[in-house]
Amino acid sequence: MSGEFRFGFEENDEGDQPPRRSPDQPDARDDLLTGRDPDGVVAVAVNDEAEVQSVTIAAGWKQAVDPRALGGAVVQAANAATVQALAKQAERPTAPPPSPPPQSQPQPQSQPSERITPEDALRLIDAVNNDLDRYTQRMAEVVDRPTTAESRGGHVRGTARRGQVVALDADPAWTHTARVSEMQHEFLEVLRTLHARGVPADLAQGPRSSAIAELTALISDPNTLLRRVGLLP
Repeated sequence: MSGEFRFGFEENDEGDQPPRRSPDQPDARDDLLTGRDPDGVVAVAVNDEAEVQSVTIAAGWKQAVDPRALGGAVVQAANAATVQALAKQAERPTAPPPSPPPQSQPQPQSQPSERITPEDALRLIDAVNNDLDRYTQRMAEVVDRPTTAESRGGHVRGTARRGQVVALDADPAWTHTARVSEMQHEFLEVLRTLHARGVPADLAQGPRSSAIAELTALISDPNTLLRRVGLLP
């Protein structure tokens, strides 16, 4: 015997089996990125945005991992999957310049027909710089602050920082007796909550303000910009 454990990633209970699909039916999981712990006990699947889609624990996981260490195995698998997602994001081509903001955004302070004086331009640039500084400061505070989450069942607690899961603590008595499907559900819930709390929705949309909206609108239409600064009739 080689001493190497080989696990099947499935639950013995019929209710835990994934639904069958026809051979010609596409499987959404084909596009997911999967990370595993070194022992191959846990598999965590994420999409390209590093959002956790599933947590799978091998049916015979207790042969290789102590119940008290299961949370650590999930951490390793989750971070391995996140690294793959970040690497894939880095390979993407550079995004095109942002389009002008929709009508729901704050409207420019000046009317399109008004001339822009050098003083107006300096004030607008100063306002944009101040808004960007405030956004950068808020992002730094959020990124550096540890994020915590707890499953609704109360058996799993987690901590994340800078997009990486730092710790997952699970009640060892619960992991020793709970069904695999129950553990998968609570680990998944905590991982998704940690990801969602990592960057608030308002910050994830990028810096926004009336000054930034006005400058973006001007830059998107060079002829109008030149006309308003007096360089075109």
